[in-house]
Amino acid sequence: MSSTLVQPTRQPAAAPRPTAVPRPAGGRLARREWLWALLFLGPNLFLFLSFTLFPMIFGFGVSFFRWTIIEPPVFVGLDNYAQFFVGDPQTPQIVRNSLYYTLGALPVSVLLPLALAALLNTGIRGTGFFRGVYFLPLVTSGVAAAIIFKWIYAKQAGPLNQLVGLFGVARQDWLFDETLVMPALIVTAIWHRVPLNIIFYLAALQGVDRTLYEAARIDGANRWQQFRYVTWPMVTPTTFFVLIITTIALLVGAFDMIRVMTDGGPLNASNVLVFNIWRTAFVNFQMGYASAMAYILFAVVLAFTALQWVMQKRWVHY
Repeated sequence: MSSTLVQPTRQPAAAPRPTAVPRPAGGRLARREWLWALLFLGPNLFLFLSFTLFPMIFGFGVSFFRWTIIEPPVFVGLDNYAQFFVGDPQTPQIVRNSLYYTLGALPVSVLLPLALAALLNTGIRGTGFFRGVYFLPLVTSGVAAAIIFKWIYAKQAGPLNQLVGLFGVARQDWLFDETLVMPALIVTAIWHRVPLNIIFYLAALQGVDRTLYEAARIDGANRWQQFRYVTWPMVTPTTFFVLIITTIALLVGAFDMIRVMTDGGPLNASNVLVFNIWRTAFVNFQMGYASAMAYILFAVVLAFTALQWVMQKRWVHY
């Protein structure tokens, strides 16, 4: 009788037991982290609530009242909004001025920085000097730039009139002529806006892969074709970003320049919506109507941004 040797079944090795992570005792560590977070975020949170969120909510509520600060507010519902669209004779001119100023300055403020950045990116002689010249307006405040250009546009002693006088052109009253004041403001806005956009475009151009240009040159592409088929597609995301922030800056950031240079004149020829909000609130003391116009301006900015966001799907390459 033969006996069969039964091999014992080999048991799999037991998996190592995970090391238990020590939990904070009683949640004291979590509470300490929250306290540190509030300590660092508290100042900024306080400033945001005090100077941004609360004024926005308060202003929206005021837009439904007739309020002169001195007298108690009176609830008028949507009358302030209706007054802007159908009851204010200045509205058509203010809307035309706002569109003229924004659409007049926007294309140059977007395309000129791209051309200058492309030029600076080629490494031509004196690039450092030209970068300093182009970036100088960036460190100049809006009020300082307005004072400088007010002197440049001066009728009697302004350098611009002296320059055009060399070509036999009569002296012009650039800031007190209804047809010249808005182009003068547009040139000032472009001068002040271009340097920041150059920085964005330079960063985008320096991120373009150089092998794409080498491949384009091997295929026989000239400089314009390299820009058309390599540079432009690669910088379209930056162009979209520049387009958005420049539109917003032109719509809401013209107050300091107009206040210093023209004060809305002559005959309201340079009175845009953001300046009219200030004048209505702090000169005429119509707080409710000014608040309503501020929210109409907010809706206009939102509409421009939404339109550009929808259109970017057709021309922006990611």
